[in-house]
Amino acid sequence: MRKLILILMILGSCHSCSNTSDSESETLTMRVNHYKTTGIGEGLFLTLLVQENDSIGSDNWSRLYTTIKGFNYQPGFIYDIKVSIDHIDNQPADGSSLQYTLQEIISTEEVSNDTEFNIDLKIGGQSFITTTSGYALLDQIEIDCQHLCNELDDKLQHQDFVIGTFTRLENNQIQLIGLE
Repeated sequence: MRKLILILMILGSCHSCSNTSDSESETLTMRVNHYKTTGIGEGLFLTLLVQENDSIGSDNWSRLYTTIKGFNYQPGFIYDIKVSIDHIDNQPADGSSLQYTLQEIISTEEVSNDTEFNIDLKIGGQSFITTTSGYALLDQIEIDCQHLCNELDDKLQHQDFVIGTFTRLENNQIQLIGLE
């Protein structure tokens, strides 16, 4: 009986250790933008904006709804990186079937704080603005709305889609400079 239990434990641990499939990893070059944006998946998210391979340098950015293992993203920098992508056999129900892992940081370019960028603040009636202690994007990035706080409140109450134009401040803060 002890041998049977031991064999079952060994087989169980060997099976549970393998999260990725036996297929080979794909290597990909990506550019990561200097700010995070909002997105809707299995909930509301802050996502990285990325370009891949031939789209690098274009105006086309895609939302990446998963993390890049080993990548320590800092706002205010554009990164060119090389990642490996592995397919995960037993992904969580609400998780990605792909595992991104940083292989190399090719380059890092600091972006000026006065560089303007747009973020969707409300999409289809779903607001990304939280007001637990001041204004923030999903309680993660503080927003200084200056003289636009009342207009922001009004648009969030009466419009299904709201876009904010921002510049970056210090300490993971952004400054609202315009609304659409």
